[in-house]
Amino acid sequence: MREKERIEKIAICPEAQRLLHILLEENPEFSAIIRQAEDEEEASENIRKWVIQYMKDRQNAYTYYQHKTGGKGKYEKLSWKDFAAIRILDYLDHAGREFENLNLRGQISVNHPFKQIWLAVHHGKGGGKPPFFEDMIQLFRQYSGKSERTLPPKEKVLAWMNRHPSGLDPEIIKIRKENRERIINIIIDRIDSGVIKSKRFSYEPGLTKQEKFSKCLEWWNDGRFHLRFAARSPDLLNKMLDYSLDPETMELLYEAKNAGIPFFINPYYLSLLNTSEPDFSVGADLAIRDYVIYSKELIEEFGHIVAWEKEDIVEPGKPNAAGWLLPNETNIHRRYPEVAILIPDTMGRACGGLCTSCQRMYDFQRGHLNFNLEKLVPGEKWSDKLIYL
Repeated sequence: MREKERIEKIAICPEAQRLLHILLEENPEFSAIIRQAEDEEEASENIRKWVIQYMKDRQNAYTYYQHKTGGKGKYEKLSWKDFAAIRILDYLDHAGREFENLNLRGQISVNHPFKQIWLAVHHGKGGGKPPFFEDMIQLFRQYSGKSERTLPPKEKVLAWMNRHPSGLDPEIIKIRKENRERIINIIIDRIDSGVIKSKRFSYEPGLTKQEKFSKCLEWWNDGRFHLRFAARSPDLLNKMLDYSLDPETMELLYEAKNAGIPFFINPYYLSLLNTSEPDFSVGADLAIRDYVIYSKELIEEFGHIVAWEKEDIVEPGKPNAAGWLLPNETNIHRRYPEVAILIPDTMGRACGGLCTSCQRMYDFQRGHLNFNLEKLVPGEKWSDKLIYL
């Protein structure tokens, strides 16, 4: 059974039915088109006529939709309703197309929203889920004028920003200084115990604890120091965070490690995370924390995440979608017409840590990229790699 046929047989749930009722009740003309149509093709044709009738009185929007005009000036003249009309017509223009959804491990996604609505109204089927009908409600509120786009003034945005503490606030600076001191003391203990050794970052014999601390403060400004003493395990991460991670988070981190997700969080990053929640900065570190604490969803999908850019598809001897002729499909990620990001597969690594946003990179998932810096001695020169071009 083809995907389209399978979807047509799926009944919609009670919540979807409730939202469908709201959609039809709020839009009598749209409701009449759907209810009176003999099939989804007639419904789509009449929806197109309805929207085109509006567009003909909005020549700027109509020519923009037809790709006869463009540019920032024309775009900025589009009204909020114009955007909705263009989106509806775009749905109709691409109705019936199937796409391999790499976010769902290759599952086929079918674009036919108005067929789904017609099937839901006439047969209670079509596979539409509550979020789909929520989206349609918002789209037609936009098209009908019930919702309007209101951009906040600059002053209001600044006021919103000022509600949150800044890394330049004296209180935040004090907290991060305390975090740095705690982390440095842990690093000193690890060096003294021989757990970690470094020719570059070692003490002269006979230094006191305070002298060692002062030496570490000097090293703190050296990026190589942070690479050498990064947290590489859940237990060390928790220790550097003063054992502040709860059992559920630790369990997730153990699952991540068992799944093969590499750990590499440098001391500076860790110094930005709160180990308690002062009243004046509750949640202030969440944006950074989410970069270093892996989510359940990431752990479950690790190994199956596919970068969705067409530019990531590389065939030897052929330019990719951005026009780059690349020696291989590794080392270069998120390639654009005028930009290429190089990620060395040797110890010449510029990145000081591994953020969760990089986990979707297939080279980390298949183990080609990692942070085992001691083992990443170059084995092949770029002059040799480029010879394949």
